[in-house]
Amino acid sequence: MFLLKRLSISTVFILAGCVSLAPEYPRPASPVPQQFSLSRNGLTPAAAGYQDTGWRNFFVDPQIAGLITEALKNNRDIKMAALKIEEARAQFNVTKADRYPQLNGSAGITYSGGLKSDKPTSRQYDAGLALSYELDFFGKLKNLSEADRQNYFASEEARRAVHILLVSNVSQSYFNQQLAYKQLRIARETLKNYRQSYAFVEHQLATGSTNVLALEQARGQIESTQAEIAKREGELAQANNALQLLLGTYRGLPGDSGMSARDIAPVKLPPHLSSAILLQRPDIMEAEHQLNAADANIGAARAAFFPSISLTSGLSTGSTELSSLFTAGSGMWNFIPKIELPIFNAGRNKANLRLAEIRQQQSVVNYEQKIQAAFRQVADALALRDSLNQQLAAQERYFDSLNITLQRARGLYTSGAVSYIEVLDAERSLFSTQQNILDLIYARQVNEINLFTALGGGWAE
Repeated sequence: MFLLKRLSISTVFILAGCVSLAPEYPRPASPVPQQFSLSRNGLTPAAAGYQDTGWRNFFVDPQIAGLITEALKNNRDIKMAALKIEEARAQFNVTKADRYPQLNGSAGITYSGGLKSDKPTSRQYDAGLALSYELDFFGKLKNLSEADRQNYFASEEARRAVHILLVSNVSQSYFNQQLAYKQLRIARETLKNYRQSYAFVEHQLATGSTNVLALEQARGQIESTQAEIAKREGELAQANNALQLLLGTYRGLPGDSGMSARDIAPVKLPPHLSSAILLQRPDIMEAEHQLNAADANIGAARAAFFPSISLTSGLSTGSTELSSLFTAGSGMWNFIPKIELPIFNAGRNKANLRLAEIRQQQSVVNYEQKIQAAFRQVADALALRDSLNQQLAAQERYFDSLNITLQRARGLYTSGAVSYIEVLDAERSLFSTQQNILDLIYARQVNEINLFTALGGGWAE
């Protein structure tokens, strides 16, 4: 009989929480094409595991790697993401604890007496243990705990997303700083050339070989370039501030060290790139965990329509004397099975269920939006690859042509065949083309970083 009773109680505890009213989770269908269009995207043969390339292999320049390492150690966004994980873990432990029996101890003393002074004051000592347990037959507590567990997983993916975004932002900020250095250097070199041209025109004016107009035009070119230098100096200061903010510390920043194509190892992609690679992105995995949490909340809302069964048991003792508090005659026990059935609550349970279903639908839309945004990021980066390479090649050819044009224009001006306007136009075009080339190099580097990030890279060391 005792064995049968023990088995019955064990069966109750085992069955409690085995039922879940949460909907079955089907991963939403992908709202994007199965493959990326890879025509004219400068593809290179891809090795196995191309999607798992870490940022240390992607960024060849050791200076970039050092900056990223420092940012990962000091950046406040990373620290906040880590704290969000701890918060989610603590919340999960709170709801998880509700699924287990609760044992509480209590002790107290009660003083009582009459309002009239002739009645003596009495004392009553009490001590006891109370055990309570909710039988989670319909999975309410289980689903609440599962929702917080999925939110905890989502917070971990959010931290990964912050990690990848920080790697991307630090590298782009570094290249932006280097671009500002290069643009400033070109402007200063151009100013030096313009001053030499001014001295030459001034000499020409003294010998009567030119007029005052050419001298004023040369002077205007100098003033314009000085304004450009001031602009570039301001951009460099802003780039330094942005980089220091990302690093999380104010230290010596890199100088004008370089900005070449060799700083980055290009992302290698297979000829047929499946859009399923987007599922490894942490922001999409975060959205999927949030969707799982929304499903679990639906299960908890459905369980609220069913009876709630709880078991409460306790041991207590009471006495007017502390010395006899724990004697055999002063103790008592109780066992209270309790069932609560919702009858009327003004539609609260129905409204909570509807709210959970709407939030689940929002989670589905959010998941689909994340995939569509990720697909566009990859597609845009792929589309720009070939375009930027062609633009850069054309600008470099144009730069070589302008060098020849400038030399010929100076020779013709010296011989009096053309006006100084021709020299000015060639110098302006050369200066502008140099800046355009640097902008294109920077754009190509940023585009490659964006592609690397959009494919979910950057998390692995």
